[in-house]
Amino acid sequence: MNRSILISILLSFTFLSCTKEVRETERKSAKTADEVAIRELIENYTIAYNAGDIETAIEFIDINYRGVVADSSDIFGQDGLHEDLLQYRRQYPEGQWKTTIDEITIGDGYAYVLCSSSFLMPHPIEQKLSPIYSERSVRILKKEKPRGWKIYRYLATPTFTYD
Repeated sequence: MNRSILISILLSFTFLSCTKEVRETERKSAKTADEVAIRELIENYTIAYNAGDIETAIEFIDINYRGVVADSSDIFGQDGLHEDLLQYRRQYPEGQWKTTIDEITIGDGYAYVLCSSSFLMPHPIEQKLSPIYSERSVRILKKEKPRGWKIYRYLATPTFTYD
């Protein structure tokens, strides 16, 4: 009996000594790498939309996507967003999104991204892009091992609308 207790204790110490503790610097570098990837994803999504490349924009979206914007119908899935983006592009062919990331919080496979965005249209007199709509949003991103980060949820409320 003493022998089995001794073996159990030795095995416990062996397994505990093999456990790798993640150092604070490693955690920070992983968080920094994720933050860079998240910023690139939001930027690349916006670039794709602004270029009229809806097919590429959809690649940054999770298959189980859901979008909720105050005073609008909810959007479900990649197909629903694809149709919405195509319709928006047809309605405003010269429109461009400008998105600023205000804050990123990362944890347990999800990221919460607070953004300020404006939809810009060419101003007929000033010959420059001017906002016709602005919003504050939370984009919830989901990290999946083989695919990386994808936009999973989108919650927005208008802060300015020019009719």
